[in-house]
Amino acid sequence: MITLDEFKKHSQNHNLIPVYDRIIADTLTPVSLYQNLTAEDDYSFLLESATTGKKLNVGRYSFIGLEPEKVIKFNGKRIILIDKNDEPINQVEDSDFNLYIEEFLGQFDPYVPDDLPPFSGGLVGYFGYEMISSWEDIYHDQPGKSLQKSDLPHSVLVLARTVLAYDHLDNTLKIIYNVSLNGDETEKDKERLYHQARDKIDGLIDQIGNAPQEIIESGSDSLSPEEMTSNTTGEEFEKMVEQAREHIFAGEAFQIVLSQRFSLTTDIPPFRVYRALRVSNPSPYMFFLNFPDLKLIGSSPEVLVRVEGERIITRPLAGTRPRGGDGQEDKEYRESLLKDEKERAEHTMLVDLGRNDIARVSRHGSVEVTELMEIELYSRVMHLASQVEGIKRDDVSFMDVLSAVFPAGTVSGAPKIRAIELIDQLEKEPRGPYAGTVGYLDFSGNLDTCITIRTLFMKNGELTAQVGAGMVADSVPAREHQEILDKAEALFEALQIVEEEPPHGLGN
Repeated sequence: MITLDEFKKHSQNHNLIPVYDRIIADTLTPVSLYQNLTAEDDYSFLLESATTGKKLNVGRYSFIGLEPEKVIKFNGKRIILIDKNDEPINQVEDSDFNLYIEEFLGQFDPYVPDDLPPFSGGLVGYFGYEMISSWEDIYHDQPGKSLQKSDLPHSVLVLARTVLAYDHLDNTLKIIYNVSLNGDETEKDKERLYHQARDKIDGLIDQIGNAPQEIIESGSDSLSPEEMTSNTTGEEFEKMVEQAREHIFAGEAFQIVLSQRFSLTTDIPPFRVYRALRVSNPSPYMFFLNFPDLKLIGSSPEVLVRVEGERIITRPLAGTRPRGGDGQEDKEYRESLLKDEKERAEHTMLVDLGRNDIARVSRHGSVEVTELMEIELYSRVMHLASQVEGIKRDDVSFMDVLSAVFPAGTVSGAPKIRAIELIDQLEKEPRGPYAGTVGYLDFSGNLDTCITIRTLFMKNGELTAQVGAGMVADSVPAREHQEILDKAEALFEALQIVEEEPPHGLGN
């Protein structure tokens, strides 16, 4: 909690002061809080996490964003700044998007108390796959040629004034209301702003109450991809694999990550799908972004990049086996994955790509592989995982770091630029948000982003899932297509849960 005197003191040196309070929340859940407080308002969001290991456990913090103050949309050329009612504030043509975001966040000089969680305010949203057109010279040797373009914005970022941070360690909730100052406030102005913030927080505390937790019961068998329509048949996908292998044999690439899209028309409420997905496929990055034109419902296992002060972290996942039915079968799959030379070679290639990406923005000699080919367990699959770290150079920004590693090699291939060009030629449609990134950029220049995989997209009553697999020289088309189906299974299981109407209900 911050007092009025502390507020006034810190306002002398900072123009953004978080007013906050902490309450016991042991009878609440982030899901119930989100439903009760947002009524699923436009541009609200919920970010959650589950840790991995022998047992999946919830991560320490969940974040809820309320009352968007501003929204930034980027379509590749035009940056539009809008208010929470989708009314334009201003727009800029042909501007440097990275510089715009840096200057937008740079206008805030926050006071950051030690007892605040890692995220207490900033921008939250997505960067779609086609952002790469703004960050790299794609088709540089073919003037006039460009990537297919999605009809969705390349990026949507929300500035939330109010952030709720649920601490699972001690079951408490911090309600944070960020007060911005312009520097010419009188003492009375500061008192008024402080009390307005306190009134807002007290109103939320009154609104929260003690909502009971609900139980989500799991369904039985998962839905199969064959019950959904796809933009690519199995036969077509296997042909794409053969074409990718031809490019690889020709020396154009070492790996090309191809994807397949599945969709169905449904009237299932989007947040109900999220609630089921978080049960069927708990992951380190779970998110519900409730944007008017698009809902992103995700459970991603893989960090794209994290910036914590000067420290840069990326963690490639590559190499997959299904989970076993018991501990012994898990052990057999684990040993099989660790001994698979193809999987190990593919993983090593992507670790090297991650090292090269991080090296572009890190101090010389600071890049190191801190974990190599560890097994990470998830609800339905296991992966080989490595971690690459570096120390950020003084002359690069958090946006420079993000653009240097984007998109992940695990969803594009190697070498990255040529793989992206080949994906564009082989896949039927632009990827949109898929294979981009979702996460937050805070007021202090830190960021935490995941790769947009294991994610469902809902637009105009159509629910879409897209999954990919990496192609190398010795890829077997039928096996690669089966990997696509295996990765999709957790997403389809979520649909099975919401279709079955379990006794305790998922509600709306």
